[in-house]
Amino acid sequence: MVKYLIFCVCVAAGYIVYSNFPVNHGPGITAKEEPKIKSLTWQEPFSFKGATLIPKKVIEAEVRVIKRKRYFFDSFSRYSPVDAVVGWNVLSDERNLDYIYYTMDNREYNVDLTRPPVELQTIYLESDLWHLIPSTAKIDENLKKLRDGHIISIKGLLVDLEHDTGFNYNTETQLSKSKNENGYALWVEEIDIR
Repeated sequence: MVKYLIFCVCVAAGYIVYSNFPVNHGPGITAKEEPKIKSLTWQEPFSFKGATLIPKKVIEAEVRVIKRKRYFFDSFSRYSPVDAVVGWNVLSDERNLDYIYYTMDNREYNVDLTRPPVELQTIYLESDLWHLIPSTAKIDENLKKLRDGHIISIKGLLVDLEHDTGFNYNTETQLSKSKNENGYALWVEEIDIR
């Protein structure tokens, strides 16, 4: 019995360590293009887990996950179980990310710099916070497997969220030149992780 218990603890600890260990791609830019945000011809709002999602724009991107965090108990976790700070261009290069430390808490992120390899404005211009809302169970499963360092190709909709309980969320709809406090609520329709 004790051996079985020790084995289970070791397996659980191994999984936790593996899922939190970042993916290493080596030096160099791994996601060259900024996300493409396009206007949306009118699309009818739709229901998701008791909330109404109102599509605003279409987004398509290949970005690097700089930092990700799972949420379990806040009011938004029912819809978006995973948040990710993503980067592109120079913010997808590990040589730059080694000197920039991101922290996430309460659906927000902060940047701490030791020796910034790029200007602060570039850091905010080439990174953003995404609240990822899975459109299917398979995508939900994939989002929960995301690790820091993954390169993701993603397609979806930027959406506003309204719920009868008074919980509302309005997404950003364009790339920002300064720190994006609100982030993007992204309805994920396709995702490819590498």
